[in-house]
Amino acid sequence: MRIVRETGLSMTVELGELTVTMLSDGETALPVDRLCGPDGGAWADLAGADLVDGKLRLPVRAFLVRGEEGCLLIDTGAGSAWHASLGRLGEAMAEAGVGANEVTAVALTHTHVDHLSGLVDREGGLAFPNAMQVFVATEELMAFRAEPRMIPVQSRLVPLEQGDGPLRGVSAINAPGHSPGHMAFLVEGRMLIWGDIVHHAAVQFAWPKVTWSFDEDQAQARATRAVLMDQAVAAGWIVAGAHLPGAGIGRVERAGPAYAFRPLAR
Repeated sequence: MRIVRETGLSMTVELGELTVTMLSDGETALPVDRLCGPDGGAWADLAGADLVDGKLRLPVRAFLVRGEEGCLLIDTGAGSAWHASLGRLGEAMAEAGVGANEVTAVALTHTHVDHLSGLVDREGGLAFPNAMQVFVATEELMAFRAEPRMIPVQSRLVPLEQGDGPLRGVSAINAPGHSPGHMAFLVEGRMLIWGDIVHHAAVQFAWPKVTWSFDEDQAQARATRAVLMDQAVAAGWIVAGAHLPGAGIGRVERAGPAYAFRPLAR
């Protein structure tokens, strides 16, 4: 595995027959009380936290998996639906040398605003017109269909279940807690694209029991994070996350009773 291209908003990694490109949608910042302790209250220990003007830095990312059978875009960023500093997916794709028409399928880790909104452009049309299949976890199809902005995409929805392969070499893995049907995707058995398992790496690797206020089931999110971090260490997986620091791709390592994140570098 090696980094084959890096720009300000993208990084491409070669994995066997597939490549994975991180695409930055921009970054924003959220209040520190978004971090929740095991007792359900706000997490007070912010030592080492990555702060911007007293708020938690929150990068937003999508990932493009390219192979001979097509291009699978995992998540689509916030589009124009959330913070003004986001919605840069198109810029990132241009930097990476990828056109919107090259995307042949889309898979969502879940249906929160910063993951699905980039499916439609600012005029409300299809952002990826050649993506004939949009894979969404069965548990989240109702939430997707209830979003008025997603009407142009409805006819392309495909239910996604554990073990499904939206592209050869990519397998869906149930990772519930943050949302009912939250999914991760294992690429070539070597890289786990894990969506929102971690929101603030500077705290949640050292304190993996800390959750996020938008985790719909706090206990389940905590348990899923522990399982996937352990698996990543044991299997030697690279992990890629929507909100991880650096280029959003790196390794999970043991650090005493907790973990550390080591960003991938040349």
